[in-house]
Amino acid sequence: MRNDNGESAAAFYDKRRKWLDFICEAPSLSDRAFRIGYWLAKRMNGDDQCCWYTIGQVVRQMRVSKATVIRALAELEDEGVLVVVRTHRKPNVYYIRLPFDFG
Repeated sequence: MRNDNGESAAAFYDKRRKWLDFICEAPSLSDRAFRIGYWLAKRMNGDDQCCWYTIGQVVRQMRVSKATVIRALAELEDEGVLVVVRTHRKPNVYYIRLPFDFG
């Protein structure tokens, strides 16, 4: 799978840096949303340009409650900066999205 029409790894890492800056400064996002978003984004690589984790994996790695992860993901999705692909009995797949990428 490739994100954004197969963009290069270097372009993805630049986009990820801008995304991290954006969510860090977004007044509408809570600290918990930034923290979960940051953790997910730093696990995305330039080849797949996504990452995949179950909510349980995020809970264990971040040492937060399941409710915290669910609320953070909802905030990031509602803000339009994270795309979460949910598939039954498989880990979620997460993609970053800059608000000005919307067409």
